[in-house]
Order: sequence, then structure tokens, then C-alpha cells
Amino acid sequence: MTTRREKSKPQKPQQNKQQEAAEATEQKPIVNPRKEKFADFLIDVAKYVLTGVVITSLFNDVTDKTTIYLVGLGVVCLTLLLGLSLTSKRKD
Repeated sequence: MTTRREKSKPQKPQQNKQQEAAEATEQKPIVNPRKEKFADFLIDVAKYVLTGVVITSLFNDVTDKTTIYLVGLGVVCLTLLLGLSLTSKRKD
């Protein structure tokens, strides 16, 4: 049952509804599941390398710790940035 107020409200034309629906579908990015999985894999690799470098340097007598830290940090930064660039999880 409709009230007088609802009857007096101006109705949106059908064209505006179709245009709003088209704009709503355009905003959602197409997600490639393989790309997302690969991005998650690269982020995990960055975490594992960082953990491995820290644990290895703590428990072993390594003569050249700076080289291990620099190489480990380089691998972590590279895989993390690549993984984050492939992911489509963006703030709305």
C-alpha cells in the first residue's frame, strides 16, 4: 500500500537507473585468481626469507653478516613489492 508522500515523490527515469547500474559494474576490478595466488605466494616468500635471515644470523656463527643482511633485505623488498603490486586489494 502506498501513501500520499510516496505518490508525490518524483520518480527517477528508467534511464538513470540503467546508467547507475552500469557505473556500479564498471567500478569493480576484474580479479584474476592466478594473479592473486601468485601475489600471496610472493608476500609469503618475503616473510619466510626475512625469518630465515634473522634466525640464521642469530644461531650460526656467520663471518660476513652484512652480506647476508643486504642480500636478504634485497630479496625481501623485491618479492614484497612485486607481490603487493600484483594484488588488487585496494582501499575503497
